[in-house]
Amino acid sequence: MPDVGSLDMRLLRVHVLEAHHRFFTAFRSTTWPDIFNPSPTSDARFSPLTDQTGVVVPTLYGASTRTVALLETALHEVNSIGARVISEKVDLRPRGLVQLHLPTRTALIDLRDGELVRLGLHRSQLVSCLPVHYRCTREWAQVLHARGRIGRSVLAGAIWNSRIAELSQADSPLLGDLLPGPNSEVFVLFGDRISTETGDYDPSERHGDLAAAGVRALLDQIAGHLGATIA
Repeated sequence: MPDVGSLDMRLLRVHVLEAHHRFFTAFRSTTWPDIFNPSPTSDARFSPLTDQTGVVVPTLYGASTRTVALLETALHEVNSIGARVISEKVDLRPRGLVQLHLPTRTALIDLRDGELVRLGLHRSQLVSCLPVHYRCTREWAQVLHARGRIGRSVLAGAIWNSRIAELSQADSPLLGDLLPGPNSEVFVLFGDRISTETGDYDPSERHGDLAAAGVRALLDQIAGHLGATIA
């Protein structure tokens, strides 16, 4: 992975999502109604994130579609480590899915595919690297967060094209038709730059248990397209 110090920060651009922009997130049922994760011990792409004083910044991951939100969480292991059996008890029941809306106009650091090319970076160097390299992505997140602003825009997170969606497209012709471009976008929000109050995100369509009827049917369909089963 390239050294974040080699990136000319002046080249960064923002992607703005308007207030009330709809997105989806899969949450841990035990933490609801909190949607931002303040844990300093999580292990994800770009988090946990600490600010310049060492304080942990709460983060929220969002996806453009229900499908990508589920691929990034409950179905993550299918294309991450090649698992073909998803555990209802371990992977589904502890999670929920909810539709949210951004409370304000939100500027995100643009790390989508086209911008990475312009910056001289490859997807595999930052947004589609394996979990073993998450520590390095967190170093990038700290530097990007410290940037603070681009022009007049306060940077409230970063946006990119999902690695798991990319892998799933290769496995399934249907998902390949449905997920390219905007439909594969995911983002992380920095909780010190945007509200962390769940009510401000106008939550709706909440499923508190992914194994329950409704969202379970969608999970079965996605798993079927990936050649996986839920048991």
